[in-house]
Amino acid sequence: MRSLTRYAPRVFAIARRAPDKHPWDDVTALKSLRFGWWESWLYRLTTWSPRYFRWARTVKLLHAHMGYTGVYGLWAAKKLELPLITSFYGHDVSIGVSRDRFNPDYWHYAALRRRLFRRGDRFLVLSKHMQAAMVAQGCPEEKIRVVPLGVNLARFDVRRPDTERNERSFRVLMVGREVEKKGFDDGLRACARAREAGIDVRVTILGTDHPRKASLIALGKELGLDVAWPDPKSPVPDAMARADVLLVPSKTTASGEQEGTPTVICEGSAARLPIVATRHAGIPEQVEPGVTGLLADERDVDGLAAHLVALANDPARREAFGIAGRLKMEHEYSLEAHTARLEAVYDEVLR
Repeated sequence: MRSLTRYAPRVFAIARRAPDKHPWDDVTALKSLRFGWWESWLYRLTTWSPRYFRWARTVKLLHAHMGYTGVYGLWAAKKLELPLITSFYGHDVSIGVSRDRFNPDYWHYAALRRRLFRRGDRFLVLSKHMQAAMVAQGCPEEKIRVVPLGVNLARFDVRRPDTERNERSFRVLMVGREVEKKGFDDGLRACARAREAGIDVRVTILGTDHPRKASLIALGKELGLDVAWPDPKSPVPDAMARADVLLVPSKTTASGEQEGTPTVICEGSAARLPIVATRHAGIPEQVEPGVTGLLADERDVDGLAAHLVALANDPARREAFGIAGRLKMEHEYSLEAHTARLEAVYDEVLR
């Protein structure tokens, strides 16, 4: 939304959070309005809201972010004859076929997703892997467009402090919520095995203080690892400037939940870090094996460890991966590339 050049976003939401990250004046947030709490419950229970209909009359197209919110636009799109675009980001792709469909938050989507597939004009996904998953669920392939993430690459032009460049330790960074699909437990085990192979591994996990953090801290101590847990508000670019490699050990959860294309990989490559990751969801489209990073199978702790050892012993290869990764991000995942693809979809449906 920040990157749009030919379209002006008007926002409708149940609640507005972190306004510093969403600096728009033109926002309709139900819970901040008179009787908004009551209407937000009506909206959640029925997918209908009087204010939503009034707001929808002021726009030319509806763009629902997160797949399960697309069904909340069906009535307005039909009654007001508006194009409806729905973006999927990862977890929302698996909701219709996993145990999550029984979660009350997703009942409307589970019940109406077939109607959404029929009535929706376009469905945006982050990768070809997600596109195939959507087609398998019955979404018409001709309505799907792959629009990769857009990253502000300038944020990650941060150089590692010279005082740390000559340290002999090998600094491994993991970033994200401490949830099962991130695979941080596998990452810690891989780091421990790299240490057993003679690598002086120093691990940093820049997380979010998710409840699973406690179990990961306990695992790190059990493995005897030197693990740093910075304040979750610490700038990601600074953490990446101090790292030698970005480790992304993502995996499919027991309930079937997956990533989309992890933003952190785009950020790591933008920061010229080599990537060690798993062949999970859209990651193989972000990481070019042997060019920008190295990949192992999901839950393959030994494979991840071997890649860490290889890169720890080859600084020149790490640098080459980082340079290639930055070029890949500039070509495929920049804000400019993202904007061009997104606005092309808007143009398409408005024609």
